[in-house]
Amino acid sequence: MNSKWIKGLVAASTLGLALQANAGMFGTDVTISDKNHSGTNWWSDREDQEVEPGMVANQVWDLEGTFVDGNVLTLVGGYDFVNGEGEGNGHFDSGDLFLSTGTPLYGDIHRGGSNGNLSEKNKYGYNYVLDLDFTTGSFDILAIDEDTDVLGAWYQQNEGSSPWRYEDGGKKVGSGSLSVQSGLTDRETGFAGGDHYAMSLDLTELYAQLGESTTFYSHFTMGCGNDNLMGNWTVVPEPATFALFGMGVFGLLIARRKGGSAAVA
Repeated sequence: MNSKWIKGLVAASTLGLALQANAGMFGTDVTISDKNHSGTNWWSDREDQEVEPGMVANQVWDLEGTFVDGNVLTLVGGYDFVNGEGEGNGHFDSGDLFLSTGTPLYGDIHRGGSNGNLSEKNKYGYNYVLDLDFTTGSFDILAIDEDTDVLGAWYQQNEGSSPWRYEDGGKKVGSGSLSVQSGLTDRETGFAGGDHYAMSLDLTELYAQLGESTTFYSHFTMGCGNDNLMGNWTVVPEPATFALFGMGVFGLLIARRKGGSAAVA
């Protein structure tokens, strides 16, 4: 085996461990732009302190970041994931978490017509949804397609924030647990605005089915579609996998050196 190739593998495994070690409080930030920015008062080049055009620019409606740490996906925002936000007819709850292994449809799109969380087919390209249950702290993983029924965001101008929730027609392929933290500070999260919430979801069962090197897009919004939070990442081996890989390569290197010495003798 070529020694340069072995050294390269050792370096790659070491880099992987370093990247894991350098992750922040919630892991690696995988937030991407939702391609629909709100203007000059709130930052237009990132999702922290940014909502959809014409929507309420307020911390309690702000979805801020998506993070990955091993098998755990975490969403952070000023929005209260468990209890929702608003009063009376203006109260809007959390949606479900939609996932795609291809590029979904999102951004500056508008459906026109009436407002409401209207039932529609999944035309957005998502092929999985995590059907969230905050009461039990768990979720079902459902495989979905273009014939699956979903509910859209309330305001018609927020078509780019849809879908909001899963409705019917999916196939359960697994489950997982979720947890929520509240009262997190700007310093703890790295985001501005005041109190923050974090919702973490264990994707172990989904990852086990699809394997490493799967690329995901994630999507989450609240009932009104006031803010659309998108993420994008590729599943990589756990730190323990990197460590075992590095040890294996190191063993090959030692064996190679010993073999070479024996031949000389």
